[in-house]
Amino acid sequence: MSEEHEASNSNNGEVQESELWERISATDGVERAEVLAELSHFAYKRDDYAECIQLCETSIDLYKTSAPNLHLHELIHLHEGKALSLRNLEHHGEAAETFEEIARLHKERDEVSGFIQAIRAAACEWFAAKEWQKSLAGHKAAQDAVDPDSSDMSMGIDAINIGMCLNKLERYHAAIPSFLDARKHFQKAKSPLNVSHVDNHLAIAYIKIENGPEAKFYAKHVYNYAKIAEDISLQGYALLSLGKALALSGEYDDAETRLVEALEIYTAEENKDWEDIIEANRALAGVLTQLGRDDEAQERLEQLATIEETMLNEG
Repeated sequence: MSEEHEASNSNNGEVQESELWERISATDGVERAEVLAELSHFAYKRDDYAECIQLCETSIDLYKTSAPNLHLHELIHLHEGKALSLRNLEHHGEAAETFEEIARLHKERDEVSGFIQAIRAAACEWFAAKEWQKSLAGHKAAQDAVDPDSSDMSMGIDAINIGMCLNKLERYHAAIPSFLDARKHFQKAKSPLNVSHVDNHLAIAYIKIENGPEAKFYAKHVYNYAKIAEDISLQGYALLSLGKALALSGEYDDAETRLVEALEIYTAEENKDWEDIIEANRALAGVLTQLGRDDEAQERLEQLATIEETMLNEG
């Protein structure tokens, strides 16, 4: 597309938006709601999410005062614009509540697929807001709904999401069956990437319950995938889990090797993930202690304290 054509489209859009604003004063009720809905599209396209939300809310109020049951489709569309804008502004709790309203509206219209998509989106927003219990309830609602369009991929997504919530709630024993169910579905869907994601969460859960052999099994699977896929970042996560799993199994020499390799990856990254670096160093210090190298372990912890002083400071 030429620059002249792009400029022409932009000018046309500005003219259309200006004309819509001029129509506002001459309209009321449903007609005004329709104009406001159109204006919200322009605001969203130029990333003015705050204005988009305001326009959507005003339009929603007008529809609700004028036979809302006759305008469920329009209300769903406007709530979607509001929810997506809230998501882009990282107002995850409000976005979750809006997606829940979308789910309710879909339910009124007996639209099962729309309900599932909306309640799943709400659960994801609750997760982003660190509301693990609310997220779990949403993902369970999506899983329990009878989805005529269900597939191994969609069933796997619901199962891994439930497992992730349970992990966050530290209900690791309960999370493992969900992860295993997700793994089964992703294998049927021929999705190695998603299987590796599940294996990573399984390794974490088994480490938390101190089951070294199972943790080692799944961590190795993640590492194997990461090596073949040449996913350096995932290799770091896999090596950290593998190091911890080997330590739980009493294989301290191998654990040291893997944790050192994980740190080599973490510290080579331009945007360093200090939480992972701290975690890997602490795990390595524990391994060094088990190997009788207390001085090395203590020195590493003293060096680490310099970073933790900054990262853990809530002031």
